Parts: sequence; C-alpha cells; structure tokens
Amino acid sequence: MASLIETPRSFRRRSEFYHQLSVLQRAGIGVTQSLEQTPPPSQRDRRHLSETIDRLNAGETFSESLKSRENWLPAFDRMMIKAGEAGGRLDDTLRTLSEHYTQRSALIRDVLLKLAYPVFIIHFIILMPAIISYGASLRGSGGASFLGAFSPSLLTLGALYAAVFFVLYLGQANRGFALRYWLEKIWHRVPMFGPALKELKLSRLSFSLHALLNAGVNIREAWESAASASGSPWLATSVRAWLPELDRGLLPSEVLKRREDFPRTFRDLYATGEVSGQLDDSLQRLAKLYHEEGTRHLKSAAGVATGLVYGAVVITVAFIVIRFWTNYYGSILNGN
Repeated sequence: MASLIETPRSFRRRSEFYHQLSVLQRAGIGVTQSLEQTPPPSQRDRRHLSETIDRLNAGETFSESLKSRENWLPAFDRMMIKAGEAGGRLDDTLRTLSEHYTQRSALIRDVLLKLAYPVFIIHFIILMPAIISYGASLRGSGGASFLGAFSPSLLTLGALYAAVFFVLYLGQANRGFALRYWLEKIWHRVPMFGPALKELKLSRLSFSLHALLNAGVNIREAWESAASASGSPWLATSVRAWLPELDRGLLPSEVLKRREDFPRTFRDLYATGEVSGQLDDSLQRLAKLYHEEGTRHLKSAAGVATGLVYGAVVITVAFIVIRFWTNYYGSILNGN
C-alpha cells in the first residue's frame, strides 16, 4: 500500500480495507476467503493481495504470508496482525487498524483544510502583479501577450510546488531516517506549528501503544513499534535509546521519569496508569488529550498564518497601486 505521497484518500482506502476484513472475520469467514472477497485499496495492491492469497493456500498463516513485505504493509500493521492472529483476536485487531487509519486520514484532511485559505492567498499574491500587468496591457496599444505577462508568476508557482512536493516526498516514512530526523527538528522550531506537530505525534504514539498492547504485543515490542508507527524520527530515536533499560528489568514509567524529551503530563499519566493497572485507560486519555491539544494549536497556527499572509496581501496591493499611479503620473509629466 506504499505510495509516493500518502494522502487522506490513501489512508481512508486502507481503513476501508481493514474494516471489511474485520466484518468478514467477525462473520466467521476464513482469512483466505475474506481476502478474496475484499477489494484491494488500489490497483497497485492487487498483486500483493494475490501473492498473499497464494501463500495462504500453500499453508502459511496470515502473519507468515506478510513477512518481509515492507513494500506493501508497514511494520506496525504486520505486527498488529501477527499479535491479533496469535491471540485469536484478529477481527478486533483489524477493526483497530481501520480506526487507526481513519484517524490519520481525518487528521491530514483537517490540516489541509486549515491551510487551504493561506495557500489560496499566496497564489493570489503571486498572480496579482501578472493580472494587473496583463489588464493594463489590454487597455493600451500593443500590450504584452498572456504568456509574457504570466510567465514569471507561473515559474514562481512551479518552483514553490516543486519545493513543497520535494519536502513531502522526503518526509514520507519510507525515506531516509536521518534526513527525516533533521527535517523534523527544523519543523519543531517553527513557532506554533512545531508544538502542534509534537502533540499530534504523541497522540499517535499513545494510540499505537494502546492498540499493540491490546493485541497482545509485549511491552518492549509495543513501545518500539508504536514509536515507529508515530511517524516521528524524534520519538523513534528517543525510545530506541532507552529500550535496553527495559531489557534490564525497568518499567517504562521508571525510565520515562528521567526523559525530559517527553512532556511531564505524558510521563505522569502513563506512570499513573501503569501503577494502578489502568494503563489501557491512560493511553486512551493521552491519545485523546494530545489529539485535541495538537488540533487546537494547529488551528491557532493556521489562523496566525492566515493573518500574516493577509497582511502581506494588503502590503503587496498597496505597493502595486502606489507604483502604478506613480508610473502613470510620471508618464503624464514626462509627456508634458
């Protein structure tokens, strides 16, 4: 299911794929028959689905058929399926995966909607000089051509599109880890947007931990896989650094007490859940808390960005109007 750029639509299709598999499993239909009756998320996945069915017919289990299939399913999905199959809760696991990708799809869609207006305004700023220039040329004699008036603006937009696409491409989970790590560090320094992104990644970490532990994954593997599933090189690096301490018998809450890179709220609530035996409830609360806080901060950041861009539009319009009338009266004076 890996694609060049993950979109809300691709995550929604993945969610629908897992949802239908879960429904068929709950109805008592075998894994092979369920896969045969479930349409693949895209044409790209059809070959992978066919190969999985062939391996199941050859006697492998579902999780065995997914080994070394990173180019189809992420490690998080494969571990969830393995744990759910081993614990006899494959239908619940598939339902959790469906919810996981529904949440990711909704989050990305919300971010894009919040940024839509600032992006529109940026396009307006870039195209405005060309529109005014072309309009003035139409009123004059022998004005500039459409291509001549709009070429600079279109080239600028093309360069911006290429830069954004390049950053999104590098930020995908299957790109170089070191490169994504440094890109993330840069993003985290952006005022307002940085804290919002951190909180949303902590929400995904909490949700993934909850899902993996409920699927029967042991605590060490759950932390390692959840950090990877969060999509954050920062979290993955941090967790990887203290995993050896779990091997020595320490509890995650004991290790987290000394980790200043995790927020105090996260450390305290996790420790409370672990000590009280209600870690499941604590992780759900953490996922909800950081999702709400991250979304709220993201909305605020988008609002500020919109205001800044709108201010830039006003300044740009004023500059263009002043320059136009200055040139206009200058030409009249020179003509006299």
